[in-house]
Amino acid sequence: MSAKGEGICVGIRMRPLNEREKNGGQEKIFQVDRNSVSQIHHGQPVENQTYSYDKVFDENATTREVYSHIAKDVVSGVLNGINGTIFACENSLPLYFNLSRHL
Repeated sequence: MSAKGEGICVGIRMRPLNEREKNGGQEKIFQVDRNSVSQIHHGQPVENQTYSYDKVFDENATTREVYSHIAKDVVSGVLNGINGTIFACENSLPLYFNLSRHL
């Protein structure tokens, strides 16, 4: 969030490879470096394929960590009468939460 706790914050959490992917010999295709993500091929960054965000979480991040850095201020604002929205998207199922004062 911004210094005032208002505005748009974009964060992502990378998921770990699942068992099927591991058993199939697939390798990670993205590498996290601070608040950016780079596409990699055979362990090397792909040119012009680095993306920056306000916050990037690697595959070891917990839901609590993501909540603390991304959603906590929004939820707190909602509880104090400020409208807020959290948009969370999983690989195949988008989730949209519109938090309002009337929860």
